[in-house]
Amino acid sequence: MSEKLVSQRQELRGVGVSSGIGFGHARVMQTSSLQVPRYSVTAEDVDKEIGRLKKAVGSVSRELDQMIRRSPKKAPKEVKTFLEVFKLLVNDSTMFEDVSDRIESQLINVEWALQKHLEDTLKLFDNLTDAYLAERSDDIVHVIRRLQEELTGERRKIQEKVRNAQSEVILVTNDLSIADVIWLTEYEELDLVGIVTEKGGPTSHTALLSQTLFIPAVVGVAGAVSVIKNNDCIFVDSNSGQIICNPTAAEIKEIERNVKAQEKKYSQLYRARRRAAETKDKFRVTLKANVAMVSGLDEILHLGAQGVGLFRSEYLFMGRDNLPDEREQMESYRELIDTMAGRPVTIRTIDVGGDKLLNAEARKRNYFSGAEKEDNPALGLRAIRFTLANPNLFITQIRAILRAAYGADVRIMLPMISSLQEIREAKRYVELAKTQLREEKLDFNDTVPVGIMIELPAAVICAEELLAEADFASLGTNDLIQYTLGVDRGNPSVAPLYDECHPAVLRLIRAAAKAAQKQDKPISICGEMGGRREMVPFFLGLGINELSMVPMQIPIVKEMIRSLKRSSCQRLTLKLVKSRDRGSPQAGGTIYRKRSRRKCRISQMPSPMTNLSRRMSY
Repeated sequence: MSEKLVSQRQELRGVGVSSGIGFGHARVMQTSSLQVPRYSVTAEDVDKEIGRLKKAVGSVSRELDQMIRRSPKKAPKEVKTFLEVFKLLVNDSTMFEDVSDRIESQLINVEWALQKHLEDTLKLFDNLTDAYLAERSDDIVHVIRRLQEELTGERRKIQEKVRNAQSEVILVTNDLSIADVIWLTEYEELDLVGIVTEKGGPTSHTALLSQTLFIPAVVGVAGAVSVIKNNDCIFVDSNSGQIICNPTAAEIKEIERNVKAQEKKYSQLYRARRRAAETKDKFRVTLKANVAMVSGLDEILHLGAQGVGLFRSEYLFMGRDNLPDEREQMESYRELIDTMAGRPVTIRTIDVGGDKLLNAEARKRNYFSGAEKEDNPALGLRAIRFTLANPNLFITQIRAILRAAYGADVRIMLPMISSLQEIREAKRYVELAKTQLREEKLDFNDTVPVGIMIELPAAVICAEELLAEADFASLGTNDLIQYTLGVDRGNPSVAPLYDECHPAVLRLIRAAAKAAQKQDKPISICGEMGGRREMVPFFLGLGINELSMVPMQIPIVKEMIRSLKRSSCQRLTLKLVKSRDRGSPQAGGTIYRKRSRRKCRISQMPSPMTNLSRRMSY
């Protein structure tokens, strides 16, 4: 990585959608730069052009078949579904017939006929507000582009670039389809250590697969493909969304030192994963995992997770026309519970709205209230508001959870609670579901605790009253920060204002913890702050003894806990909440370094961790 720098140092920001850091050489693939040839053909050439189309469809289809067969073992089963959708789009008879008709009637080459088909198809989506359909339009763009690449030979050029790429590649591109990501990961000689895209968000295909494969990824980086050049030296921090392009020589040395230290350290941490998360003065902390998919759960056990602190059940519902019925949901929850082998599991009820929408066909078939795109979605009909507005959907999910929880340690968690009325109404539906199950003589868990997520300032202010009605609470710090500071963390232009250590945020967290302790109710952290090692001393100082996080952070946080004394953390916490200016996460890091990092200096970059999945054998 110590090659001569040829470009100026620059910093970029986007939205981090996975954990860890990547450090390598940029490989820029500007997908929108494909030059689509346009020329006329004779009537005698029509059959030849249609034959070229048929050949391209067959070639791309076979490639997708290979991807389906060879998709990563750790990839969620949803990945296969995405690839099958791509294959259906490639083999769409309507598309083939329309393009063939354009070739024959307009006497144009197949590449340009595909382009005109794409333009006309996208016009149909222009006036649609449905987020799911917008994603499907992106899929169509990817499919047409892939066919054009095959026809022009551009695909071979891209493959050659990949094969000739230097080791430790940071891929920089406009956008990636899930097929692109899988295709790239299939090259064993390609050491893909990071992804940077101009498009995409927290729920994009890139986010889904990068999280599963432990590839650091930052999306929504404006101007990335024009600012970053091939072979530029790139540092990507997917925890903070920070990108440093062509860092200084001093920064490179520090990063390299940091990466090597972290690789060695993480291997040590992994080997010690069975040790208790306990401070030096015997304050024990439970470390759990945040999970969005039922597939690939074995890995979180290998990382030392003591349970699932947050299962995002909405991902069972998204991206499909027919929503899962009670049996399908029950089987998914049961698979989750069985995989955890007796460890506790907390299932959050469906949290849609905002940037997570059910598709239009699903709404049409199921006659939902709301869940459409709204002018101000963050303040709209989402989470608990949505489920209470759709009681049949809610009761079905509750029935499925209760049945799956039979004989197991399971908790139900209600998202985005703001009032006593919401808790009481939700609990009334839980009791109704139990009554139905008794009448039907079906086995279920009659003692499942019902808790709440505290992620609104209103919930903190009224925490004592709310917790009097709830069995437990978990702090959803992502939304709590967003709603407290009025900052959309997915918006790169204001992302720097999203400050975990803002005095208001720290004081609200303390207030929620004190309210839970006064009510003698368990409280945990399940937002991203729970996996920030620099924030651990603050939480311990508050007496919070359960943290749920991205699985790969568990060994890191565990070691942090084992290096601390809670008495020291309490003093730090008091200092932070009394501060008039932003608190400093490095303050917690200072305690850590003084006690356990005397021989290995750690840089001030937030939560560094390399992509270690390929280097670790489970």
